[in-house]
Amino acid sequence: MPQHNMPKNWQPPAPAWQANWDNSEDPLVVGYFGIQADSPKLLDAWAQTALVGKYAPDKMEQGTYVDKAEVKNYLYIAYWRRSVYQQWLTADNTSVWWASDERLNEGVGYWREIIAMPLDRLETLNSSTQPHGVSAVADELEGPIEEHGYAGGMRDRIPLSENDKLLSNQKISALNEGLTVASQKLNNGQRVIVIPPENTCVIRSGQNWGDCVGEQASFYLKQVHPVLLKGMKYLRDNPIDTQCYSMRFVDTKANNWTTISQSFGLGYAADIYAFENWAKSHPTHLAILDRFMNMVMTFGENLQLKLWHEVVVLPKEGCEFEYINCHKNTGLLSYA
Repeated sequence: MPQHNMPKNWQPPAPAWQANWDNSEDPLVVGYFGIQADSPKLLDAWAQTALVGKYAPDKMEQGTYVDKAEVKNYLYIAYWRRSVYQQWLTADNTSVWWASDERLNEGVGYWREIIAMPLDRLETLNSSTQPHGVSAVADELEGPIEEHGYAGGMRDRIPLSENDKLLSNQKISALNEGLTVASQKLNNGQRVIVIPPENTCVIRSGQNWGDCVGEQASFYLKQVHPVLLKGMKYLRDNPIDTQCYSMRFVDTKANNWTTISQSFGLGYAADIYAFENWAKSHPTHLAILDRFMNMVMTFGENLQLKLWHEVVVLPKEGCEFEYINCHKNTGLLSYA
């Protein structure tokens, strides 16, 4: 793994593990499938037939969030190997359902964001040996590793960074300007297909405080979580300053949509440097780091909070976003 950014004689402030896969020839795919509605029932009806069976995803999760437009979103997150995803995609109850004109007339918004995850463009980090997200379908967790906790650590964990700067030429110079996203508008604009630019950086960064009890739970919810929310809101609301195209802060749900003590931020930025620069120097992230380190020092080896993330720098091909009757600020739709 590259170590170009690691300080000399570096010692990480806390242990962390990364996911490894044996078969790099069959990379990963994650699909985010969402509905903008008062209820998830229409999306549930699709998922209950489409996300099961022979080509079912290796892992599936659910979540909800209220976006900047104050619209409620429900979503499914599904991970596949690419070979299985391609077979799943051709099944009648998947692509045909999304392509049907019936979706245009149901009075709700649908969106799907399909992300290719080549292993040389992917990195993960887990603060414990309990894997989350895509790490839960890895062949192994390696660690503790040294390549984390410093500026540029994300790039050092991405194999392609050894010989590719992973830069984007798609910057936001003014809201809805200066960014060219390939798109196709169908059905008088009710359906929009968007292809995200190459080297767009996608991060899914999660928090699990389900094992925290008593004082630990109180510390996290009162001291850490509020500053995390502030940081996610800053990224969401300041695309020009941050080069963050989109940020959603999602409450993870059980499979019957009941509440569990987990959440994650799902963000898309011009490139990996946008997130790196925010993490390195912006007051909102420095506040998050400060509160987290306070929690580490307070509870030491008894700390039960689990943090994790996965980062992928998107390839030129293999990703497709579709928005059906969604409001204009959904995902990358505002840049189409």
